[in-house]
Amino acid sequence: MRTMSSVRFRSLSARRFLFCAASLLAALVLSVAAAGGPLPSRAAAGPHAAPNAAAPMRFVKVLDDNPACRPDCPEWISAEGKIVTGSADALERTLNAAGGRRLPIVINSAGGAIEDAMAMGRLIRARRLAVVVAHTTLSPCAKSAKTCGEAKGVTDARGAYCASACTLALAGGVERYVSPQSYVGVHQMTEVVRQTQVMKLYKVHYLKFAGIKLELSRHFVGEQKSTTTAKLAADDSVDYDVADYFAEMGVADPVMKLTMTTPPKSIHWMSAEELRLSRLATAWVDRANPILADAEPRGLAGSAIDAKPSSTSPFVAKASAPLADPVNGHRATLEATFAYRRGGATVTTTLAARDADTGAALDLPGAGAFLIFYPQGAEFRSGRLDAEAPARFSLPLRSLCKLKRSGGSAIVSFIADPSAPGAPHPAPVELRPLAAEGGSALFDEACPPKPVAARAADAPPAASDPKSR
Repeated sequence: MRTMSSVRFRSLSARRFLFCAASLLAALVLSVAAAGGPLPSRAAAGPHAAPNAAAPMRFVKVLDDNPACRPDCPEWISAEGKIVTGSADALERTLNAAGGRRLPIVINSAGGAIEDAMAMGRLIRARRLAVVVAHTTLSPCAKSAKTCGEAKGVTDARGAYCASACTLALAGGVERYVSPQSYVGVHQMTEVVRQTQVMKLYKVHYLKFAGIKLELSRHFVGEQKSTTTAKLAADDSVDYDVADYFAEMGVADPVMKLTMTTPPKSIHWMSAEELRLSRLATAWVDRANPILADAEPRGLAGSAIDAKPSSTSPFVAKASAPLADPVNGHRATLEATFAYRRGGATVTTTLAARDADTGAALDLPGAGAFLIFYPQGAEFRSGRLDAEAPARFSLPLRSLCKLKRSGGSAIVSFIADPSAPGAPHPAPVELRPLAAEGGSALFDEACPPKPVAARAADAPPAASDPKSR
């Protein structure tokens, strides 16, 4: 096992590599002293070491506890604590239990085992997940409650940290979110060599005869152990493995240069420019809570560092269809957008009418519209479509995913004005979100296919299985 703190055990000839975790935990309470300066607006006190910083990493699927988003709140996977042997397997089990959804990984960790950190990163990349450096606070469960149900909580980027081996897990994210008030740190890899000597103790009976000492019996009574510890430079192979891994994940210098030149008893908290140049961060979170629960579309919030809005903006599908009848003498088109953010449990849909020739927004007669998914029959109502404010729907993700599985369509049916029931209103329009511009990417992100392990767990038992009888 390798860890980014590095203990190598010689008892039983085992070797283990780490980055210096003990010095890291001490450094977590220090202000930034590394070259390059702190991130913008970073608090001078530095990151806050969590009470469970030394505990093995725990993975929990969390539902946002903000009342404003109920009943369809964003979700994420909380990853808190030290990365240990088995952490990657635990993460995979948690993701499979989530049904294959691409939930963001919200991580807060001082590092730990290198092999598992890289395995976590590769799993995160294979599942196309985003990673955000933030702390998760779980909501308490009342002692009188018969069940707490699913975990609920809130996130906070202020004082959160991802250091040492944690940077390997962070590198696996298809998007890597860092706040000016959170911290990403690296330092030199070392090996702590711990050698244990074991002395076995026996009770021995002797017989002395003619100057000769003869052993009559020997009984084992116990053993004494003594351990010595010394720090050595890590093997070059460890550096090569880590450098190759960062290159595989698209992370460049100055990460390895800073890793190699920062003493193991210290830590270099990377500046905004270092994070940008290395692409260890690809997006900034400009708010304390990186999860949007009180806005549309809901989910993981951030702005792209490289000024490419598409990398962090919502996944958007755009569909359009002509209206059968002219509107105020103009040929008109109905435009629909479907927007989704990572981790969100809703899809925001807007409807607008436009002049087919000029593109100008138009008012539509009537009192509003129904959006109906076929063949499932899910129905959502909006207000009137006017030029100033497009009609808006908030659709539960489950309804959109059913639309994907059925290959159905969306029908927009317009509502007559009750004050003028005889007045004309547009005829129904059919939209096909799956075939819309950007539809494939949106549905793939919002409704990904379940992993094989998750599908197998959901499958009904075979008829030959005794448990099914």
